[in-house]
Amino acid sequence: MIYGVFINIPEKYSKLEDDVRKTIGYGIADGDVLTFTEAKYKGDKAFVLLVRSRRSALKVVDDFKKYPIHAKIIEIEGRGD
Repeated sequence: MIYGVFINIPEKYSKLEDDVRKTIGYGIADGDVLTFTEAKYKGDKAFVLLVRSRRSALKVVDDFKKYPIHAKIIEIEGRGD
């Protein structure tokens, strides 16, 4: 199972984007976040992070609880060949 974190920043909190990027950078430095991508839709900003494990996902989501944004753990099921 692959774990990830979905983060949504509503348009009214777009000022927090730099703080979110900084927190993602700390996660990469700690080795919890493997990679991330971002998208923008109607003013909202979204990030999807791939993380090392469920424990890392919980840690990353906990890091984002100090901001008024939405963060959710996602599980990606698949079969490797």
